[in-house]
Amino acid sequence: MFWFLKNDILNILDETQKERDQLQNHLIYSKIKTLDQLHVFMENHVFAVWDFMSILKSLQSQLTCINVPWIPAGKGTPSRLVNEIVTEEESDLDRYGQYISHFEMYCHAMQQAGANTDIINIFISNLEHYSVTKALDMAQSPQPAKEFVISTFNILDKAPAHVVAAIFTFGREEVIPDMFRSIVNKIDKDLKGRLKSFIYYLDRHIGLDEHEHTPAALKMVKELCGDDQQKWNEATEAARTAMQARINLWDGILQKIVIQ
Repeated sequence: MFWFLKNDILNILDETQKERDQLQNHLIYSKIKTLDQLHVFMENHVFAVWDFMSILKSLQSQLTCINVPWIPAGKGTPSRLVNEIVTEEESDLDRYGQYISHFEMYCHAMQQAGANTDIINIFISNLEHYSVTKALDMAQSPQPAKEFVISTFNILDKAPAHVVAAIFTFGREEVIPDMFRSIVNKIDKDLKGRLKSFIYYLDRHIGLDEHEHTPAALKMVKELCGDDQQKWNEATEAARTAMQARINLWDGILQKIVIQ
């Protein structure tokens, strides 16, 4: 899938191979064996799903005009690519044929699975009046999720578009391997279908990432970095940072699962 891209994209992949291997082979996937353990995962991971949308909207705000009066952004291909991704992430079809964001889809899956959605709901409601950090504290968000979100927003603050694009592109959900989906399917079979909405989310969101959004996002990074070596260096470092943050999130969730 990378044959059409310049060696700079391949260089990012080479430079982050260590982190990608750690994510693909993380112990967390094999340690989730019960519904309670899956609940711990979901109650943390939902913040990463929200975080993902925040990165995407940050990127859209830089590459398009979302204000009134409208002014041409002049970004051409990157504008088109980010708008296409936003359409599916923010208003995709759920398993009942209704249009809904992937974040809301995930929350519904949590409810069906019996996971606690109170904390994420409190966090979202507090965002109308408080900063992200304050809202996380007020909701008593789980520590792994809190650290993950704060790390993202520390980078997003004043980050240029090519850096945000790299974070979005290389810290995505397709890092979750097929093994995890097999484990979820096994738990779902034992529970007689309580995880159907979660399985739909995994198949839909990760499937879109793998086959449509990742190629588009890679092209976006290429367009935004162009022939500027400094931008490519910054994109590489941002990609590595995003992957390490995900590794830290998985480590934190794993600790909570193990001590249950």
